[in-house]
Amino acid sequence: MGKFNYFSYKEKRLEKFSGNELEDLVFDLINAFALVNNPTSAALLVQDLLTEKEVYNLAKRLRIAKLLLAGTKQEDIIKDLHCSFGTVVKVRQWINGAGKGFAHVMSRLPKQREAYRPHKIPGVGYGLPQILYTAASAGLAYKEKAQLTSLISGMHDKSAGDEALRETLTPLYKKSPNKPQIIKKSSSSKPH
Repeated sequence: MGKFNYFSYKEKRLEKFSGNELEDLVFDLINAFALVNNPTSAALLVQDLLTEKEVYNLAKRLRIAKLLLAGTKQEDIIKDLHCSFGTVVKVRQWINGAGKGFAHVMSRLPKQREAYRPHKIPGVGYGLPQILYTAASAGLAYKEKAQLTSLISGMHDKSAGDEALRETLTPLYKKSPNKPQIIKKSSSSKPH
């Protein structure tokens, strides 16, 4: 018996929305992301809105787009990111078809901070500004790494909660995916 998806009944509901309702949903999603003005807020929104797997899939597609725009070969992307050929081809088609969004984001995407490591150890021969810059750079890199670790930990917790919810709700939806029914255990009496 295959896996049962307790959310499968909702997939058909999307088709029942009118064009205006679908536009309204997409409008809200786009504006929610547009209102995010810093990486911390973006991380919290993504953590609250998406599952761990959805975040990793989106992150992987974004990395595929970045590598494709940088001229990396498809075979190298597949090997490095452990993704399918189909995924790389889809992302390439999206970029070629209307990849203005990808290209715009990629051109503005910052690199993950690394602590500044001077060629010389701060001290003799270094001025106070260089020492302060080194300390501030290390502090920012540490803070960014801690926030990313916290986000990933929160996603793991969310996935564990989702799995517990799935295990709890699956019996309720096994009878009919459209109408949840509570399955009652029958009380059987043993013959004497």
